[in-house]
Amino acid sequence: MKTIMMTVALFCISAAYSQTINPGSKSTISDSRSRTTQTPKKIRYAADLPMYELATSVSTNKTKLNSSLSINLKHQHRISQRPDVLVAVYNPPLIQDLFKLRQQYIGLMNKVAYETADVQLEGVPKVHWKDGRGRDNVIKKSSRDNQGVSRRTEQTAINYLQRVLRKHFRNKIFTITDKTNYHFKLPAGDYVLCIMQRFKDPASKVITGSKTAIWWTRFTVEDGKAKTLDLDETNAGSWRDIFVVETH
Repeated sequence: MKTIMMTVALFCISAAYSQTINPGSKSTISDSRSRTTQTPKKIRYAADLPMYELATSVSTNKTKLNSSLSINLKHQHRISQRPDVLVAVYNPPLIQDLFKLRQQYIGLMNKVAYETADVQLEGVPKVHWKDGRGRDNVIKKSSRDNQGVSRRTEQTAINYLQRVLRKHFRNKIFTITDKTNYHFKLPAGDYVLCIMQRFKDPASKVITGSKTAIWWTRFTVEDGKAKTLDLDETNAGSWRDIFVVETH
């Protein structure tokens, strides 16, 4: 009985002693190593509203059906889904909402730049051994992770854009010929064209990976002067290309 009691007493003293000399035993070194993202350059914009222009693709020509705007649209990697081909009058209410849209897009661009940047571990030195091996203190983001960030951000950006499209882009297609030619009859004035087409992304590491191609441009309709547009993957952009931005 004495032996059992002495064993219990020694265990209690040992536990108390270990807590006295190591009161913070639950903490680990990794808790003190914070991560800091290497700061990417900030994306900014001008005071006015410069936007993407398809000037090289717009021509004045005789169009079919006496339409004021005819669009020939093709994309090498498009999926079997009809594109959205939309036109809006370029007026102050639209301009106001485009300023708001650009502000949202700048926020998304800076967010993507931050989330896809390499990460540096604070307090962890670089180590180089004699055999040529070593340990870096920078964590590289994988291409798959970056594609995931890009895909999620694109969906958010498209949702923002669709709110503007539903509100302002109400000019209806007059007719479609040959499945790829879209015709509008528009009175003289200033307009904005937006086309969205889903396409298979050849660079995607995901089997079902696809992106949204966007054609965006301002154009003017003049009395008696029809416009034609030839659009394909070579002059397509993305949500990031609608507005002209700067990096500082």
